Amino acid sequence: MTFRIHLQQIQQGDGPTRSPLLFIHGFPDSPLMWRDYLTPAERTQSWLAGRSIYTLAFPNRHTNPDTVPSWLALARGSLYQEFDAHMAALIANSPTGKISLVAHDWGATFSWRFIRRNHPRSGIDRMASLSVGSSFRYDVFEHGPNAATWMYAFLFGLPYYLPSDAVRRGVADMIVKYAGYRSDTAGELYRDCYHYWHGLFWPVKLPFFMLGAGYRRPYTGFDFPVLYMRSTLDRIASTQAFEDEIRRRPDCRFVELPEANHWFPEQHSELVIGELRRFLA
Repeated sequence: MTFRIHLQQIQQGDGPTRSPLLFIHGFPDSPLMWRDYLTPAERTQSWLAGRSIYTLAFPNRHTNPDTVPSWLALARGSLYQEFDAHMAALIANSPTGKISLVAHDWGATFSWRFIRRNHPRSGIDRMASLSVGSSFRYDVFEHGPNAATWMYAFLFGLPYYLPSDAVRRGVADMIVKYAGYRSDTAGELYRDCYHYWHGLFWPVKLPFFMLGAGYRRPYTGFDFPVLYMRSTLDRIASTQAFEDEIRRRPDCRFVELPEANHWFPEQHSELVIGELRRFLA
């Protein structure tokens, strides 16, 4: 099954020594996420001038309003395969043989998976990873009692399995009122809840995972500069080993935003753009 990931070229570069730049984000996928980053005035800045620029959006309520991926296709990894194909094509067509990434939420999750699977030749020049680190841990040894908050995946996935108006409204209200999401189309975000198709299994899996059953060694083997930015609330979406590696390396930078929520790339774009201007110039 092809999900029709929406890849759009924003600018054709004329700099043969500049890697293309790809902006990616995930749930809930909003077309306004990168609006402030890609204005004509901003594209004259040194971090964007002369390079090809792309945006990637997963199938969502804006690009594919009538297409909800099937459970079987998601379980088979079809979305990962389509994403990987887009990444491979951009890298193959790059004048430098590499691309740079600005990735948020599921965009960062998918990107780190691609990087890990293609290590040590991932084809990544630089990466700004927003909200999500290179690998997760779900256990109390990493996050203490906060590990239980991973149960939110079960709640976010409910509209995918229980398509009632009450469930849809309830989840949308929760994400807006308690998680701080803002969008004119938030009432329709149930169409994007397929991202949490695996949440159905969390009530059974999480008690075991909290004791370390799902442990994977944190990924710190990336060989390119990383700018990692997260809110205080997003600590659960990274590992201490990853953050220590970012702090240790002189080519990387760690930024914590204590006053922001998960959607700071859109809601506080000025903070991110300032960092990107220095990191990608």
